[in-house]
Amino acid sequence: MEEKLLIRFLERKCEAEEARLVLQWIEQSEENKAAFVRLQSLWTAIEMDKATELNEACVRSILHQVRASRIRRNWYGAIATIASCAAAILLFVFVYPYFNRTPEYDYEALLKNIPSGKEITLMQGSDTKLKLADETADVDYQKKAAIIVNDTLQIEKDTDSKVLNTLHIPYGKRSKLILADGTLVFLNAGSTLIYPSEFSGSVREVYLDGEAYFDVRKSKDIKFQVKTAYKTIEVLGTQFNVSVDKESKKFETVLVNGRIALNGNERQIEIEPNQYYVYSESTRTEQIRKVDVADYISWKDGRLRFKEERMESVLRKLEKIYNINVNLKNPKYLTYQVTGNLNLKNTPEETLDVLMSILVPDNHLNHSNMYQLTVNK
Repeated sequence: MEEKLLIRFLERKCEAEEARLVLQWIEQSEENKAAFVRLQSLWTAIEMDKATELNEACVRSILHQVRASRIRRNWYGAIATIASCAAAILLFVFVYPYFNRTPEYDYEALLKNIPSGKEITLMQGSDTKLKLADETADVDYQKKAAIIVNDTLQIEKDTDSKVLNTLHIPYGKRSKLILADGTLVFLNAGSTLIYPSEFSGSVREVYLDGEAYFDVRKSKDIKFQVKTAYKTIEVLGTQFNVSVDKESKKFETVLVNGRIALNGNERQIEIEPNQYYVYSESTRTEQIRKVDVADYISWKDGRLRFKEERMESVLRKLEKIYNINVNLKNPKYLTYQVTGNLNLKNTPEETLDVLMSILVPDNHLNHSNMYQLTVNK
């Protein structure tokens, strides 16, 4: 048995397959069981004394001592029995987390596998299961053997928790998703969520690229995690909005109710209801402030509310929602701050005309002449 592998096992850093190899080695002989008990005892002592380090030479010495010992048979039998019992207990303590934890995935690699196009796309593993040209899609994973789309279409569900599903919402579309545990997710335009068909292990983990609103089903024992390119949100049951913009390298979240914790930058931050948190990857800076959460979650109900927001920022949001490009004929307006409430069920032209009237409240002005609109193909 390699000394490095035993050290990784004791540090709980090895993979599940490596843990199985250690388990097999321990079960091979009573000597191995005795060696494992001694190693674990030493490891416990070292954890209490951070100045000491368990290195390969130390592990090699213990393995050699146990194998070289000449122990009388009757006494050896008693020791072997004790070692077997102790090893069994320690194995459960050490091995259980390896087979009960959520596997780690390369989510960024999975994002690259999404086929291009203007349709809402649902994938299981690398297989594309559905492409929808509709403006919206309701996807439900609560049934045991099937995925229900828009209340009628049924897709066979792969119930292997290791097989990840990918729901991609292009610009100009939106979606409502119910995960297997009952958690409700609204996905905004230009967003992708990666998640399992069924949750297993000690964590319910999903990955978000873009913007989504979560209403997490409560669970006392199994926490819910939203991973992103910049931060990880941990929650037991709550409602919150999260947005990840890779173009501006910005992470934002707003808590409606409950409690969430943000992990990243080697520390954890707790967010309270009605608080807004923003993190800039470019400057490595973060900020928390009190807000009206309705301004940040209104999009899921078909409206866009904004308060003293830069015109440039509002236009970028509308470009994603409608899958359009907008150029103002007078660029100086991009820096203006605006406050308003837009109906996203209107056409892009209707919405932009209302926005221009907020920017320049003149009834005699043809607001359609203030901008140039191009629909993306």
